[in-house]
Amino acid sequence: MIQNHSHIELHRDIIALRKALAESKVQLEKLIHEHFIMKEEKKQQLHYAYDKHFNSFEIEIQRKALLNSEIQRRAELLMTKHQRGEKLTPELIALINKVVDKEFDAIKSRMRDLLVNGQQTTNMRTPLNIHTSLSKLYKDLAKKLHPDSGADPELTKMYWLSVQRAYDSKDVHALHALHTLICVDMEYDKDKGLDGTFTELQVELQNIQDLIKKEQESILHLKKQIPFCYELGLNDASWIEQHATTLKQQIKHFEHEINKANETIRLLTGNNWLLEQTTLEEHDPSLKEKREYKEDFIDATYFSGRH
Repeated sequence: MIQNHSHIELHRDIIALRKALAESKVQLEKLIHEHFIMKEEKKQQLHYAYDKHFNSFEIEIQRKALLNSEIQRRAELLMTKHQRGEKLTPELIALINKVVDKEFDAIKSRMRDLLVNGQQTTNMRTPLNIHTSLSKLYKDLAKKLHPDSGADPELTKMYWLSVQRAYDSKDVHALHALHTLICVDMEYDKDKGLDGTFTELQVELQNIQDLIKKEQESILHLKKQIPFCYELGLNDASWIEQHATTLKQQIKHFEHEINKANETIRLLTGNNWLLEQTTLEEHDPSLKEKREYKEDFIDATYFSGRH
């Protein structure tokens, strides 16, 4: 009788575990779907809403920040020459400007490389020992999500895009979560008996709960990032006004720093670099080309991160 009672209790525990597993899978599926919607739909919507209000300010901040860095560098080099007792002739000033242009060309080149190759660089840092696991998870998912599998076309499309993105970014956690949700199906194995099934169910439940926790953490982390951290504010007129004021203050700060650096240049050379730009460009046409290229670069850079 005791053995039968234990047998019945074990059956009940297995039923409870299966129910918990089913509920956990539903929760994991909802989290994966939420993550998908955030990255594939809401992100672009929020970028559009943000740009609608602040696009011109953000671009102007980048313009002023880059200009400030260049002016500060010119002032620094001029001050160094002055402190060494060298005479700041027009030729020396033009030479210093060329040096600074060359420095900032290198900086902008590195920025372009990061923008273009950022994903590739991330992938190169991926530990080699996860490649086998990635390939296996990817192949299993590909089989389950094949059009001939009979799965819901809309769900298949959503999951397949998530699988592709996770594989491209070498995100083992995301692939594991999708694999657990789509591919794992615990069935009773008569050869192992109830004890074996019970243990396997416990392990699987713990795995899914771990995946749920990681998915929740990923979503929470994403919500703290731009543009998601702006979601509530973009529906609040007072926040929009306040944020615009903050951006304007940043622009004024850079303008103040630029004016200070220009004043230093004026005191050192008797001329303001910005006022003398046209004159210098007449002597060296390449300076004008670099200035125009810089302006185009800023416009391109601002939008480069919008995926």
